[in-house]
Amino acid sequence: MIAKEPEFNFQLKADDILREMKYGTAGTAPERIVGLAEAAAKEIEQTAEPAWGLNLEADMEDFEFTEYSAGFPVKRLSLAAVTLGNELDTAMRFHREKGEDTYEYMLQIGSNLLVESLADHVNYLICHSRDREQLLKPAFRKSPGVGRVPLHENRPIADYLMVDRIQIEVTSLFQLVPKKTILFFVEWAPRKFNHNDLKKRCHHCGKNPCEFRI
Repeated sequence: MIAKEPEFNFQLKADDILREMKYGTAGTAPERIVGLAEAAAKEIEQTAEPAWGLNLEADMEDFEFTEYSAGFPVKRLSLAAVTLGNELDTAMRFHREKGEDTYEYMLQIGSNLLVESLADHVNYLICHSRDREQLLKPAFRKSPGVGRVPLHENRPIADYLMVDRIQIEVTSLFQLVPKKTILFFVEWAPRKFNHNDLKKRCHHCGKNPCEFRI
């Protein structure tokens, strides 16, 4: 497992939050809303503690999912965890308890953008770790609780990566703490093998073709 402060270029701006709230940009939103978005972006920047961990090639004789199985022959499996830390949870709870619903909602939106960007960054590292002979290709990333991957698969991924090293916990209901945390995996298959999972693009960032899946 590798765990460290990531170096990635995403910088959260008020416009990012406003765009997600359908306000467009700071030039079209009410002045009060713009001020709140600017404050939220600044607080996230000061409070978030981004960290990640990954295993580029999990030992498939040692690791196994509880229930999930792929629909194609997996020759390599990469596991990853990304988080923004506990302080951000504390900040959002503080503003929620003060009844600052709009501001807390902006913190939620901005944090979601940031943690997804961090997942993109780690996904990029995984996809650029291709085998020297280029015999394998990666599928799109999958997370427990999304699609057909059961939420309880958080447990084996977390245990294998020893995510407590970056202060991530899995609750008895298989939820992740801190809340702005993502566990995911990338399956690798023989390049000659065809399956829908090996053709799909997530389109999360709107880029097509995707630089994270080459």
